[in-house]
This record gives sequence, C-alpha cells and structure tokens, in this order.
Amino acid sequence: MSTLQVIRPRFGRIRAAMVYSGIGRSKLYEMAAVHHGLFRKNGRTNVVDFDKLDQILDALPAAVIKSPRKV
Repeated sequence: MSTLQVIRPRFGRIRAAMVYSGIGRSKLYEMAAVHHGLFRKNGRTNVVDFDKLDQILDALPAAVIKSPRKV
C-alpha cells in the first residue's frame, strides 16, 4: 500500500494560506499584526511564511467540545 505525502511550500500566497489553515483573509492580517514575520514582502505581493503559520496554529488552545444536550 502506498501513501500519498503532500509537501507544503515554505511560503505561499494569502489565498493558499486561507485554504491551508481555514482562516479568513481578515483574520490572517490581524494575526500578522501581532505575529511579526508571518507575512513577507515579495515586491508588491505579501506572502505567508507557512512555518510561522504552523507555529501560530500549534500555539492555539485545544477546543472544548461539549456533548449535545438530550431532548
């Protein structure tokens, strides 16, 4: 059985970061204001450092999911 390994790039455009993380454009810009180095400039284009994005996502707290109420 073969496994498919997807290798993500080190840097990518904002749209790719949105797909990768599930985070919207506005929230990514808010995160970039707090986490220096998340965005890099390539000419006029902002690119996202996926290593830095992974660090930010890893630091998020675990979600607490409550079981559904019985009716």
